[in-house]
Amino acid sequence: MNTTPRPYILVGIDGSASALHALTWAGDEAERRNLPLRLVHAVDYGSFGYGFNLSASASFYDHFDADGTEFLTRAKDHVFEQHPNLEVSTAKVTAQPVPTLVELSKDAFITVVGSSGLGRFTGMMAGSVSVSLTATGHSPVVVVRAPRTPAAGPVIVGVSGSPSSEEAIAWAFEEASMRDAELVAVHVWNDLPPSYVYAYTAWDTMDLDIAEQQQHEIVAERLAGWQEKYPDVAVRRVIEMGKPVDILLRHAEHAQLIVVGSRGHGDVAGFFLGATSHALIHQAVCPVLIARPHAGDTKR
Repeated sequence: MNTTPRPYILVGIDGSASALHALTWAGDEAERRNLPLRLVHAVDYGSFGYGFNLSASASFYDHFDADGTEFLTRAKDHVFEQHPNLEVSTAKVTAQPVPTLVELSKDAFITVVGSSGLGRFTGMMAGSVSVSLTATGHSPVVVVRAPRTPAAGPVIVGVSGSPSSEEAIAWAFEEASMRDAELVAVHVWNDLPPSYVYAYTAWDTMDLDIAEQQQHEIVAERLAGWQEKYPDVAVRRVIEMGKPVDILLRHAEHAQLIVVGSRGHGDVAGFFLGATSHALIHQAVCPVLIARPHAGDTKR
């Protein structure tokens, strides 16, 4: 008998507009994948207790408790307005939000959060929650900054020379296929050679031509198997020199989704969670999916 729990899409709820945008995205995704939604509101009352006369501030905590109930009720109603047949469960937790989401992400297909919150869902800021979930969570993380983006836009994926981008490519192909969208594979490289190799040689046009050809080979190698698996997905390759953040943001301006890996290991494209992904989370208009290595292997 199979006792493996059915995966769900986990959404952090705090009553903010940002969380509502995340919920809208999660609802659409749940509909596409026929997965249930699990909406979670968490408050760490311990973070509010210092400096208060606890016996005199019971109403203060009652207020937060009532707010949490209202946030979840409104969130559930919002989902049913758009997707009346979705399975939705809610949970109000008195605990630190990040460890709560990390634990619940064990059975989650993906975890979806807004880029900023009201502060009641303590720590519900893109710079802390998404980084913590990506570092210690058990599912990919989607960070949503803005309302629903145009359905006709492409899916963007950051492709690097490292195996760390493999999961990002896998998720991007699947999302593009489900959305009937073009997939734009963006590979960014730098024209500055390693100093220990070129310390005493000229970095001339011939060197650049060879290096550029190598970048095309890297992208072709990374995409080959996936294009065979998803023949319905139209793929456009973009290979540019420059700063990964700037180039990815430019291509993501009219995108439905941008997908990047959770780490880069210093590869040529420079995809580091602490740099490129951080900047995308804070600046990209479209949702950002940060894929974890091996995420969803048994769930997709």
